[in-house]
Amino acid sequence: MNCRNSFSLIAVFLFLTNPLLAQRLPTGHFNTNRPRQYDLIHYSAALSFDFDQGMVKGVATLRLSPLRRIQQLSLDAIALQVQAVQVAQQDVRFESSGRTLNITLPDQASPTDTFEVIVRYSAHPKAGLYFIRDSDSPKNYFVTTYGENGLHANWTPIFSDVNDRFSTELLLTVPTPYVAIANGKLVEQIDGDNNMRTFHWRQELPHAGYLMALYIGDFEHGTLPSAFGEIPMSYWVPRGKQAQGAYVFRNTTRMVEFFSHRFKVRFPWDKYDQIAIPNFPAGAMEHTGITGHEVSILRTAKDAYDFSPTLDNVATPWSAEAIISHELAHQWFGNLVTCRNLSYIWLNESFASFLMFLWDEESLGEEQYLFSLDLAKQAYYSYVQSENIIRPLEYHYFDDANTIYATEITYFKGAAILHMLRRTLGDDAFFSAMSAYLKKHAFGNVISEDLKIAIEESTGENLDWFFADWITGGGHPDFNVSYDYLGASKQVILHVEQTQPFVEGQNLFQLPVQVTLATQNNTWSEEIWLEAEEEHVALDCPEQPLMVSFDGRGDLVAQITFDKTLSELAYQARHDQLPGRLWAVRELAAHFPAAATTHAVFAEILQAKMFWGLRAEVARQLANVRGPGATNLLESALRAQDYRVRKAAVLALEQFPIALSSPKLKQIIRRDQQADVVAAAILALSKIEDGLSPDFLRSQLDRKSWYDEIQIAGMLACEQLADESLLPVIREYAAERYNQDLRGAALNAWAATAPEDEALRDLLIGLTKSSTYVLQQAAIAMLGDLYVEKAAPRLREIIADEADDNLVTLAEKALRKLDITE
Repeated sequence: MNCRNSFSLIAVFLFLTNPLLAQRLPTGHFNTNRPRQYDLIHYSAALSFDFDQGMVKGVATLRLSPLRRIQQLSLDAIALQVQAVQVAQQDVRFESSGRTLNITLPDQASPTDTFEVIVRYSAHPKAGLYFIRDSDSPKNYFVTTYGENGLHANWTPIFSDVNDRFSTELLLTVPTPYVAIANGKLVEQIDGDNNMRTFHWRQELPHAGYLMALYIGDFEHGTLPSAFGEIPMSYWVPRGKQAQGAYVFRNTTRMVEFFSHRFKVRFPWDKYDQIAIPNFPAGAMEHTGITGHEVSILRTAKDAYDFSPTLDNVATPWSAEAIISHELAHQWFGNLVTCRNLSYIWLNESFASFLMFLWDEESLGEEQYLFSLDLAKQAYYSYVQSENIIRPLEYHYFDDANTIYATEITYFKGAAILHMLRRTLGDDAFFSAMSAYLKKHAFGNVISEDLKIAIEESTGENLDWFFADWITGGGHPDFNVSYDYLGASKQVILHVEQTQPFVEGQNLFQLPVQVTLATQNNTWSEEIWLEAEEEHVALDCPEQPLMVSFDGRGDLVAQITFDKTLSELAYQARHDQLPGRLWAVRELAAHFPAAATTHAVFAEILQAKMFWGLRAEVARQLANVRGPGATNLLESALRAQDYRVRKAAVLALEQFPIALSSPKLKQIIRRDQQADVVAAAILALSKIEDGLSPDFLRSQLDRKSWYDEIQIAGMLACEQLADESLLPVIREYAAERYNQDLRGAALNAWAATAPEDEALRDLLIGLTKSSTYVLQQAAIAMLGDLYVEKAAPRLREIIADEADDNLVTLAEKALRKLDITE
């Protein structure tokens, strides 16, 4: 699925403040498999478009077979204007309910019958099909689809859920120089009158309806080496950006062949296209044989690694390569094998996230793999702490797709859980089991139990305990660990207590843990099994240990409290595996910030030629380091060749005395050659210097940067400053000609600076109809946050339209904030 954009919204839930009661399961209506009247066999549509009017006209033909005797059937059709319906070459009676098209068949049909339903219609889609004006050429448009959660029904009559699969065919008529791209093979391109062209695409292998795609634009086309020498690989980008496309998509063929070999299932589709669209409805979206990307994916070798600007953290799990590999991974996990309903969406999204980390391991090495997993787990822990949500991966209670897609749980925690499963089974068994799962359920729909059975059939292992704790159970363990060394018996006695709140959805966990012991003469690991609230485990150890590392390999989704001496933490930071070293670095900064030993360890790491992520973590932890050596360490980090280490030092500067940090940040802004570092410094400076000169800030906004990230930083700084003299600048960047992240940052700055401004409120009401889906969601939420009472009629209209459950839920919440209930 889509990787959520930085301004995408998720549901927010309110919880009790008592810490023992704070962690709770979210609530919502129960979701299960959708009943079906029929089996849709083949869908085809001939479509034409009026870009300026945001209109599609079409003739859809659906070949289907009833699953029981019926004389009426229903198609999902949200606000379609249906002119006629034919069955067996005759017009039939139909009725539109606003969300469905109900058709009366001429005769009763049975499961032995197969027939075609032809629907002639038009639509002005309010969701699912987006007409995006080209900011570089305002007379031109990009058109894209986004079909998850049933949104395709806004532009075509169809069965719009995940639990049916069918072949598809699209005939897309567009004016030159537009190109139209869809699933499958290009059957033919027909040149017509008046500079019109029809692109005829056919997807032979069955797929779920939400995976249908159409993309229209004045694209430049680039080709990549064919996978296995025969599967075409292409990319399509806005004009003038072909070199950026060639750079960022350069490894796609390697990825296709790697995943095919790793899971012993060859890439299953006719071709693979990647398309970059400005203001794409989500970060990215996998379709069958096609991925749509937000244009921020495009870059050159000198630009940031992260997919979109990340200015308050060193990095996120979403690098550009991660996005590309994540969406490609869906061609197996999600498109070839599809969850039966959104309650099981983890079978799509957690797997795709895990596979993007596998690509990190393949392309950049094991340390990058482990570091990416650590980033994912830290994001998940922060989310639980702030939102108090402990939802299981498989969960049936939610009101909109945004809720079940929550990135920190469904993507990040889910990927880390699959890593745990990999460690539990071992590589050979794990990858053999995943291959068996894919082969057994190819072109089918699955639930969690199907995966468990496939693993058990492949490996012989009973994984009831694992699925109970980690798939249908929520939360994670908190371990309080200590140890004693008994010299007489030459044993380490490890004391482990599970201290997480025992609440509904989260209880005791049973799991294996790797413990690493290091002495003067040896280092070795042992696996222990934990299942009780408190355990005491004896481990043979011939001499006083220099280090006892609990899960230093980073296998677990667990938070660990383990009080250690300064000398043991220093040893662990120097010698453990990467996850254990990252943990020890954080502990040194937290508990021994002024110690000379801490400074010495940090200096060694910063100056050594070792993995960038550990050096960046040390630089980031300088925010907590004290004493006369801290400034020297900071200077060392700011001189690092890897810009990510310099960026981490910039973030640390926020905690240094302003007399040092302010001039240092201004110097960085003027001199650093990496825009990502400059942007982070601009935001950091705004946080520490209330009197930051508006003129200094304005002077930075003319600088060119990838995806306008310096301008985005400027708007984030304006939000911090809330200086009314900056309002003209803020308003400028809220304009339609800028990318959605920059506009979103400007809207937040405007709201922080002048929340009562009627121009802002009117703009937000207008944006609820925007073709920029991300801003549409943000605007609805902001109308509630700003208590804009005059928005109530528009919010009610969104609810009545029922075009998109995500928008409906947001509008309902906004109305509740206005104390206006429906």
